[in-house]
Amino acid sequence: MKWMKWCPAGSHYTLSEVCPIHHAAASNPHPPKFNPKDKNGEGRRKAKGIE
Repeated sequence: MKWMKWCPAGSHYTLSEVCPIHHAAASNPHPPKFNPKDKNGEGRRKAKGIE
């Protein structure tokens, strides 16, 4: 089964690993699974400027 991928260059979805229109690498559009015991969460939020 293939999963949807997101093309960051054109902001659209595709089923292939590489976007057929922009020839850019497609990525997973879903956020990572939440883990309350995430050891690196505080540093990641600080790097994004959220915290």
